[in-house]
Amino acid sequence: MAKAKGVPTQLANGKPVPGLVTTDPNVFDTVRRGSAGADVIAGATRKYFEQKLPAAYKASAAAAQKQAQLIGTDEAQSKAKKFAEILTRKSANQSEADRRRAMFRRFDNLFHANTMTIGGADHWAEDPSARLAGRAHVSVNAHASYVTIPASLQAVRPVINYVPTGTEKADREIAASREKLFFRWWEEAEMDLVMEDAALYKSLYGDTAAKVYFDSVRGIPKVSVISSPENLYLGYGVSDYSRLDWALYCYGISPLAAMDEFGVEVIPAKDGEIFYPYVTKSTHDDPLATLYRDSFDRNFMRRQTDYEKMQVEVYDYWYKEPQGKGKPALVKNIIFVGNQMISESDHPEYEGEIPYVVITNSRVPGSPYGKPELYDVEQLLREKDERITNQAQFIHQVIGGQMFQLVGQDAPEEVPANAIPKPGRIATPGAGNRIEPIQPFLPQMQLEDYNKRIDRELTVISGLNDLLLGIAPSGVLGSSRAIASLIANYEQRIAPKRKLFYQWVKNIWRLSAKVWENNNSEVAIIFDGQYRIEITPPELTPRDTLELASTAINLVQNRIWSAERAMDRVGVEDPYGEKDIIRDEQTDATLNPAAVATMANVIGVFKQMGINVPMGMQDQAAQAANDMRTLNPPQQLTPGQNDQALNAPGAQEAQPSNAAPTAQTPEQLALMDQMAQQAPQGGMNG
Repeated sequence: MAKAKGVPTQLANGKPVPGLVTTDPNVFDTVRRGSAGADVIAGATRKYFEQKLPAAYKASAAAAQKQAQLIGTDEAQSKAKKFAEILTRKSANQSEADRRRAMFRRFDNLFHANTMTIGGADHWAEDPSARLAGRAHVSVNAHASYVTIPASLQAVRPVINYVPTGTEKADREIAASREKLFFRWWEEAEMDLVMEDAALYKSLYGDTAAKVYFDSVRGIPKVSVISSPENLYLGYGVSDYSRLDWALYCYGISPLAAMDEFGVEVIPAKDGEIFYPYVTKSTHDDPLATLYRDSFDRNFMRRQTDYEKMQVEVYDYWYKEPQGKGKPALVKNIIFVGNQMISESDHPEYEGEIPYVVITNSRVPGSPYGKPELYDVEQLLREKDERITNQAQFIHQVIGGQMFQLVGQDAPEEVPANAIPKPGRIATPGAGNRIEPIQPFLPQMQLEDYNKRIDRELTVISGLNDLLLGIAPSGVLGSSRAIASLIANYEQRIAPKRKLFYQWVKNIWRLSAKVWENNNSEVAIIFDGQYRIEITPPELTPRDTLELASTAINLVQNRIWSAERAMDRVGVEDPYGEKDIIRDEQTDATLNPAAVATMANVIGVFKQMGINVPMGMQDQAAQAANDMRTLNPPQQLTPGQNDQALNAPGAQEAQPSNAAPTAQTPEQLALMDQMAQQAPQGGMNG
């Protein structure tokens, strides 16, 4: 292979240039830049934590450093360094977080209007039409439907099955045990509600994340969805955004909660006329009670109370510490409340994965973010607001008041007062004059057609048809086939989003199972590192549910599917337990006497053929026989009913009506043969 001309083969220190082949323009091309590029990288690495912090963070970092110097221990210096690292990484991502925050507040206003006017909630109250007197103004607050409808349909619980690791019966039984534990976790972690929250936030903002942690009180992994993704700072380690190196989540906490959870005090300190929260321990670790001014981002969606203004910032910082090539990195966590380090812990149970699992609404090429549902429909909905407002203004001008004119050869230029029509009065326009109404100009405009065109474009972009929006005509609502067709059409539109959503659920479960195994040895024995689940999209209409059940029945009857596979497909959580219930019902003579009688006959045939009856079948047969005796007790005969002296010669003894037929005696068989020989060809005479 020929070497490229002009490309250095050694760095400044004499080491060979590492090979690097990439077509990604975001990757730093060391081979092309040579030793100068390597020097730039080394310099940037050395100066990364030395870059200048904003004023809001510089004072906090300086206070932490001063505190470490006073304490004079290596541990205090390490805490100050980690605190500076947190502030540096947050500052480096602050501009992007501010951009996302501005966009999210815009979507928040569309989803839930911030301004309340005389006419009601208004999401574009800044328009002049809302403030000028005599102008009509209409706010069509339909944006939430384009978020909640796709979110609610994606959050419907899918059909989830645990996949066996092999084809043997024991493998299936172990998978059934794992599936029981899985659904226990699903219910206790309230995953149905977690899916609702995640679907709503990702549809509104385009993406969000969830944190997996272990609840030591309930002894089970829990999942917490991030409701403000702009406060989650992520450090991606690969240019295709497939690897997370660190994560920092910032949120506010009240003084009472800070004392209960972390044991620190938040005291109010006055700056001018405003009180700000400061964090202090006032212990031997912090003898000077170092003050820290809060700087986390407030929520502008509501007016905060004075109590909420005293909330202080909490840093939940997760990062990786490399353990060598081929080994998973050690995940570490540091929690700061203000400038006070609360805890520092190692988490090998995550096996090199940051516990924040990101979910996107849809793929955006070259970006780690998803596409919000309102991103493309906002402009059309704004156009609809303006056009409906214009229509309302036009109607207002037409019906705002009737106008008249005085017509005649001698009509004066100044209209006299008695010539103006008034209710209950007689107008006197004068001799030769008359009063005529002025018909307003009514232009022929296709207003409704224009609005329908906007609605059509909204349907093309979002996929939401009239049925899903709740405005379908009665002809559609009366046809189950039409409903199923419209729902199926929309299912294809949201299929890519559901695939991303279900993959996120799998990632959440894999991480939760690892944490659960690490904290519970009995659970670890059952799971044994096997976390594979299969997720099938649910049926959204009753017609689809009935068709699925009918398909499963036909496949089972034709020996194409097993009963267990059919149960899995229709959503039975525990097929093995369901089969046990079915066996109990089939051996209960009070519920299924025909099935019990069939089983008894089969066992009798086995005994006559000298075949050993399976142990389980014997137990079921004994239970069935007992049920039959309970269901059909022996009939009590009246005295003398079986007296042979009262019976005719050769007549059979009287038997209860529910008794089984008995064997014939030789005399009875001979009598029956004689009667058969004497019978005519057409049959025996009754």
